[in-house]
Amino acid sequence: MASRDLAEKIKIGLTIGSIVVLFSSYILAVLKKRFKDNEEANKLFLETPVLKLGQYSYNAIETFLALLIFLGAAGTVNYASYSHMTNGTHIDEYDLMHYYVTPKYFSELGYFNLLPAILAADEEMGRHCKRTTTHYLAQTENDYAITPISFALSQRDAVKSKFTPEKWKEFVHDVKYLQRDVKPMGCSLWRQLLLDHGFNGTPVWVLVARPLTKLISIENVRILTHLDLLWLVIALLSVNWAFGSRTAAIALLFMTLSYSFRWPTVGWSLLRYDWISSIIIGLSLLKKKKHTASGAFFAYAALMRYFPAIWMVGIVAKGIHELVTRKEIPVKKIWRRISPKYYKMALGFFALSTLLLSISFAVDGVDTHKQSLENMNAHVQPHNLSSRRMGFILAPVYRGESDMKWISEEKKQMVEKIETPVRVFAIAVIIILGLFMTSLKDWEAVGLGFIPFFLLTTSSYYYYVVLLSGVVIHAKGFLKPWHLFGLISMFLIQLYFNAAEHFNPGMRYPTISIVCIMLSIYTLMILIFTGNIWYKNLKIKEAEIITPEKKRVKKSKKR
Repeated sequence: MASRDLAEKIKIGLTIGSIVVLFSSYILAVLKKRFKDNEEANKLFLETPVLKLGQYSYNAIETFLALLIFLGAAGTVNYASYSHMTNGTHIDEYDLMHYYVTPKYFSELGYFNLLPAILAADEEMGRHCKRTTTHYLAQTENDYAITPISFALSQRDAVKSKFTPEKWKEFVHDVKYLQRDVKPMGCSLWRQLLLDHGFNGTPVWVLVARPLTKLISIENVRILTHLDLLWLVIALLSVNWAFGSRTAAIALLFMTLSYSFRWPTVGWSLLRYDWISSIIIGLSLLKKKKHTASGAFFAYAALMRYFPAIWMVGIVAKGIHELVTRKEIPVKKIWRRISPKYYKMALGFFALSTLLLSISFAVDGVDTHKQSLENMNAHVQPHNLSSRRMGFILAPVYRGESDMKWISEEKKQMVEKIETPVRVFAIAVIIILGLFMTSLKDWEAVGLGFIPFFLLTTSSYYYYVVLLSGVVIHAKGFLKPWHLFGLISMFLIQLYFNAAEHFNPGMRYPTISIVCIMLSIYTLMILIFTGNIWYKNLKIKEAEIITPEKKRVKKSKKR
């Protein structure tokens, strides 16, 4: 079995190779565009072989596509490591303890009783790592607190009372399988699980996952863990359909090199990538002008994780812009100022949202949704920050530390102190970006939805698979300088991520902080690029208005 170290070295090399190939492809595309009207030069460009493989020869464009396919294949093989962990036999018992067990027993556990119930089951089986595990992270509606395990055990009768005897026996069996049978959980991992902030899936996510967990036993859980692979394959096929094979190949390549796809590994856990797949499918449908279906997929993503609703900023901005600027339509018919396509997208979004929320309210009650929101709010408080969290607010508190493994209490206090002004600044930036988005195509504006996500949230690094939406739009439009910049930036960030993990392993705080700074620079540059596009479009529109007026003036003078 090859070590992860080898896989990471290969990943660094593949990322460097990808950046070179992508930049070279831009130069080739520019040359092809310039040769378009020069028949002789165009013929030479298309017929000159650059790569020869046996009896086959390829021109520059074909060579680029061949290199993309090669890099994508190599990245896919190298995705996790060269071992059984890539062939579909491995599962992540740590993650499934949250994302299989919780939905299956959600009626008994809710959002706050998973760890107390697991500890009660563990006590019955004979304490696992008793000497080295003494505390757990107790969760309430308002916050988290590190608490002695003895407290949880004192509550075990109350916890068990929520189960029937048969259900409790099944629960203990499932916990035992994940903790001790499938692969014995080491004491270090067990301690980490007990100090984890735990399950934060939405009630609608539970609504989708619960029947699956009840249908498939824990021994056959690998059937469920491959649903993520199916979701992502469908997402990539949708990109191929809407944006073309080159964009789909680049998206696949990015997925295999992205640090944020490092965990949970695709095929290891349950429905951890359905939301990002839904975003990408929604984006593809938008490109194909299927606005109602696109809105429905974005609704699904938002109901699975809440924050994907932020991707609608661009569409909302464009709708408001039409409402304000299309003054040729009178105020008494103001609703007609907004294009029908945006109403269709809203219809798809709110129709599916209403359906799924209504079912969830009926099954689990309104209070469950309230608990979920309170749980999420406590999860993102500054004092609950971890070294896995990313977000714009972390950039200004970084002071160049290179040997700081975990985020310190001092850093958390610094974040808490600047939270309000940073949030105000972030909202101002999003409003400006929203204005600039009005000059972009719909799919471009929506694809940039990860920028508001970065500016407003502090989410775990693995949620930054959301950069995939940026990769898709930048790859499609990479002939434009701002898209080329964006695409290369996405891969440079992954290059730094992987190199930092290899050369400075375990120092997660500086790694995350520097990535936050890189994303801040990216955001600034995108503001400059899109602002320039907006300004040029504004000048064009002003010229279109002035020209007819000048013509009318000239005609009146002649008369």
